[in-house]
Formats: sequence, structure tokens, C-alpha cells
Amino acid sequence: MPSVRLAFCGPTRDVSPWLLRSLSRVGTFEAVCGDNADHAASSFHARWAFSDLAGMLQEAEPEGIILHQPPADRARLIKQCLAAGCGVLVTGAPGSAAACKRLASFSKLSGRVVLAAPPMRYAPAVVLARRLISAGRLSSVISMSLHSTWRGSASLGVGDNGAVSADQVFEAVDMVQQLIGPVQRVFAAAHDDGALVASLMTSAGTPVSVVLHSRGATDAIGLEMDIRGADGTRLRLDRDFRLRCGNGSRVDAAHEAGLPTVDPGLEMGFEGLVAEFRRRLQSGRGCPGLVGPVDSVVSATEAVLASAARGRIMVPKLQRGAAENLGPPTIGR
Repeated sequence: MPSVRLAFCGPTRDVSPWLLRSLSRVGTFEAVCGDNADHAASSFHARWAFSDLAGMLQEAEPEGIILHQPPADRARLIKQCLAAGCGVLVTGAPGSAAACKRLASFSKLSGRVVLAAPPMRYAPAVVLARRLISAGRLSSVISMSLHSTWRGSASLGVGDNGAVSADQVFEAVDMVQQLIGPVQRVFAAAHDDGALVASLMTSAGTPVSVVLHSRGATDAIGLEMDIRGADGTRLRLDRDFRLRCGNGSRVDAAHEAGLPTVDPGLEMGFEGLVAEFRRRLQSGRGCPGLVGPVDSVVSATEAVLASAARGRIMVPKLQRGAAENLGPPTIGR
């Protein structure tokens, strides 16, 4: 498959090195823009380093940019990239729900793609979990719990929206939607120590318990998940991306490769995410627009943050009217 010219824009100290390594593995790493750009270009074998986005767009002419900037700046910078004929990858929410509507229109008009997705979606263990659930290996899903820990000092936007960043909520909501369906009602509570606890209800009426920590120790970073089926089957994912699906002593499927013994860039989903971005870029003008899905995930993310701030049940804007038949979720249900 032909290579594509990729670039990165943002503070390289605040992004996973596995994302930067994936750029040269999946495409041609043309340029880095932002703080410490010279060092990052040397370390990750990019061809050029720039101090500003406009200069990089004009001189390096990348086909796609991975944008790692504070949430408040993303919509404006995405438009700048699209206007220069460059597609954009964002690993969190590209903007507010209202901004996403405008970006969807602008990206279609420009004939370029904006992909908004967390790397976790493309982790091999998560891809396997999605296939198992789609194939009915858990019968019908009756509950899900998710626990995510980030290191707040290295996360853009922590503190802007309360205890945790919008991107951490976006990742959790995206995981729920990818595996068991869109979120239809939420109740969340934020804590001063950097934690957020939320109880979600999906459109199918499945309860989901979410615990997010933004200030975890280095050895606590990661995501853990437990999904249970009506027939007693249990699907578990640990923070080393080991997955096991089975009932009692019976094991239906497993993904045993943990982070200490494998390529973290692959297991954590970074290579899969960048490869999907490359595929979207190479599709040309045949499928421009904002892809993810984004609207429903951003809408639910905003509902979680609003619920934590106001202390009451919230319904995502896109789900209003469809949630009337669901009972209110309860934390710890």
C-alpha cells in the first residue's frame, strides 16, 4: 500500500511515544510542529521540525496531521488544516457537539477527512471483544463496568471540565458505544481527588458503571473492563490488554499477549488507529467528512461532564425523546 505523508502538531512531551513511533511505521513521518519539535523530529525520525502550524502546512505539505492540542483550540486548528488540504486525526473529541456539526460540513466541503477516535478502539484485545459480542458469545449483555486511570500531569485538558479531562470521558464513552451501544442516560459525580464515577444506561437498557481517575500512579495507568452476559459468560480485559471470555472453567476466547512481552504500539491500538487514518486518507475524496462516530459520543461525553457538574441525571442531546422509557441509572447498580 502506498505511503502517506504524516505530521504531528502538539506538545510531544504530553503524548505517548508509541503514537509518534506509529507515524513512521504506518506512513512517512514528514514533520513535527510544537514545543520540543527539534528533539522529537530527531528521536522519531521525522524529516522536519517547525515552530508553528501554518509554516508546517505550507512547507511540508502533509496529507494528514495528528492533532494533539487542548480541546478549546481543536475546532479552529482542524479548520486551518482542512483549508490547507490536509486531513486530521484527533484522539479525543474534536470539539463541542455544536462545533462537530460545523466541522462535519466543513470537512465535506473541503473534500478531506477528520477522524476522531481513541487508540483503544483499535487495540487487538478490544477488536476481539467487539467480535465476540457481535457474534453473540455472551448471549445478551446485562452489565458492563469500566475503570480507567490516566496520569493527569501528562493529559491535555485535565481540570478544564472538572475532575477528569473530556478526552478521558470521550475514551470511556466510545468504548461503551463500540461494544454495547450508545449511551442514553447518565448520572455522574466528580471528586476533588481527581476521580469521576458515573452510571450510564445504554439504548438497550444495559447498565454501565464507569470509574475514571486522572491522577493515577505510573503503574496504575490503563483501562480495565468487565462485561457479563445473561448466560453467565464473562468478558474481562485487564490494563495489560489481556482478554479472556468464558463461563466458569470454560474459555471461549483469549488474548494473552500482555504489554511487558509485546509491542505496546500495536497492543495499545496506536498502529491500528494510524493505519485507519491512512486508509481514510487514501480513499481520497470519495468519503470526506467527520468520521468516528463522533456526534453521539461527544453528546454523551458532554452529558457526563454536565451531570458531574450539576449533580443530576442528564440525557445526551441526541438521545432526548428516546430515553423516556428507561428508568434512571443508579451508581453502583
